[in-house]
Amino acid sequence: MKLISVVKKIDDIDRLSFVDMLIFPTIYSIYYDKAFNIDEIKEAIEKCNKLSIIPIISIDGLIEEDSLENVYSYLDVISDMQSAFMSAMIMFSDMAVMAYYKKINKLDRLIYNAPTYICNKEDIMYYQKMGILVMSSLELSLYDVEINAKFGNLILQVYGYFPIYYSKRKVLSLYKEYANLDYNPYIEKEIKEELREEKYKIREYSSIPHSVILSANKICIFEELENIKPNYIYVNTDNIEVLKLYKDGMDKGFKEENALALKEIDGRIDKSLLYVRPAILKEDE
Repeated sequence: MKLISVVKKIDDIDRLSFVDMLIFPTIYSIYYDKAFNIDEIKEAIEKCNKLSIIPIISIDGLIEEDSLENVYSYLDVISDMQSAFMSAMIMFSDMAVMAYYKKINKLDRLIYNAPTYICNKEDIMYYQKMGILVMSSLELSLYDVEINAKFGNLILQVYGYFPIYYSKRKVLSLYKEYANLDYNPYIEKEIKEELREEKYKIREYSSIPHSVILSANKICIFEELENIKPNYIYVNTDNIEVLKLYKDGMDKGFKEENALALKEIDGRIDKSLLYVRPAILKEDE
């Protein structure tokens, strides 16, 4: 089992020597607070190489037609196998990125991150044949996750918020204008549906304008990992205490006391897995 996390500051890399893979968001990422530029990524990769950590460059946003040329130029830089970027993997969701790496015969550098799409073993097997890792859907039954995790290329997000809505629109700015309100649209807000109690986090980003609504609670899958046993787990946080608890679970077993310790660190955690498989799904699907 390999541990994957995300980085907000280059200086944090030295404290994360026990993590196997680290994600570095870029201006083409969907929902991270920090966007690293090319020079920062190069510096980060050098640190990762010294610590035997595999770097992951995140380009998981959807790409518009008029942005393709800029994105391909960016990929030209980070895909030069003679450069400092040669040890990095690439996380993507737009098929334009996959087409680029298919053309240069480097599909094995890719991680497909569209977590609402990868729901069944056929999807996973399709990417496995091309040597591509995939992020699993986060709203499956425990039964289905255990089946899907048998494929070695599956990554399971086990902790952190995840996006339930993604739009190229500047949602908070548009609402500010419509309702004639005074607030900074780039500071995270919370919204609540009229008939629900949960509050969902909503963010708007200025680098390449888009908006994301995050889940009401953080996913926290811990004790279940003892049976799921995925090859890769993604802990979406820069909280080193949380990361250490998952690392301890990998080394010594995912025990109840560590699951309780996670709840003490953050009360806003919940599980996404369905523990009773819906009757509509047959055993052989």
